[in-house]
Amino acid sequence: MERERIYFYFFLGLILFFIFLAIITLIPFLVPILWAIVIGIVIYPVHLYLQRVLRSRTMSALLVTVLVFLFLIVPMSVISVLLIQQIVDITQKVVLYFQDHTYKDLLDQIRRLPLLKDYADRLGPILEFTQREEFRKILSESMNRVLRFVGDKLGQAAFIAGRNVFYVFVFMITFFFILRDGLEILRRVERLIPMNRDDLENILGTIYRTTLAVVYGAVGTALIQAILGFIGYSLVGIKFALLWSVLTFFAAFIPPFGASAVWFPLAVYTFFNIDPWKAVFLGVWGTLLISTMDNFIRPLIIKQGVNIPYVVLFFATIGGLLKFGFIGLFLGPIIFTTLFSLFKIYERRILKEDT
Repeated sequence: MERERIYFYFFLGLILFFIFLAIITLIPFLVPILWAIVIGIVIYPVHLYLQRVLRSRTMSALLVTVLVFLFLIVPMSVISVLLIQQIVDITQKVVLYFQDHTYKDLLDQIRRLPLLKDYADRLGPILEFTQREEFRKILSESMNRVLRFVGDKLGQAAFIAGRNVFYVFVFMITFFFILRDGLEILRRVERLIPMNRDDLENILGTIYRTTLAVVYGAVGTALIQAILGFIGYSLVGIKFALLWSVLTFFAAFIPPFGASAVWFPLAVYTFFNIDPWKAVFLGVWGTLLISTMDNFIRPLIIKQGVNIPYVVLFFATIGGLLKFGFIGLFLGPIIFTTLFSLFKIYERRILKEDT
């Protein structure tokens, strides 16, 4: 009996050790693998439908993979190239401006803004501080840091492009095999986990519902907001509309302001620099269309699958984004909804057994 126990713990430790080594080996591919899992979960019903039509699991997985490449990867690649072009254009304009102007020229232009003219007396101490040498030094150092950061990122563009091509390759391979063999792998994992089948299905169902809710509710809504933002920014004549629409997409995930953190400052900028009526139009457009999606549609969809308090969802989303990057927008809610499910299982199975 003692020998069997030693063998059990030794074998369990050996498995955990090699699982740890496997995870370390997969860390360089972790981001594209996680994206393949997330997109695979969302697209899996389409794969099942095509599998019934084509009567071939492999052909269905291959067809869905090609469709995802054509309608997701290719458009995202084109948008990325256009976005980089706009960032390069902005950087060139900033560099040329500071080559032809001093910081005092910049301050004079800021002082001539209508809003600052009306409050010149109240802003006197601030304007006086801008004349000092220490402010010039702070401004110069800040601009140098920003330009150096942008320059470093642009200098790494070739490396980033090559890495992203490799990531796309890993994503496509993983996505194909998740569609073709994912259900079989999941069933094998279920057999290996020593847990009540109902509880395990509850946890897996929670992960599935959370993933769908975040994708449909957060990503879908943010994409629509970005498209609406691009239309609104283009109509009022804001330069680099594509760049601002991409920022709108990412800002849409961050409560409490969401997309309004981008379109509202742009409306203020339009009021002072383009046309007041166009600013009013952008404000109405942002309030009635862009933010309506954020404030009503997204919470309604997400709440169907994420059954946790809003404050927890807030920290899960922000914490996941800060810790894991964009994929953390999914991982954060999944981690907390799974934890809540485990708490319920613990309360139902363990606490009741002790009473």
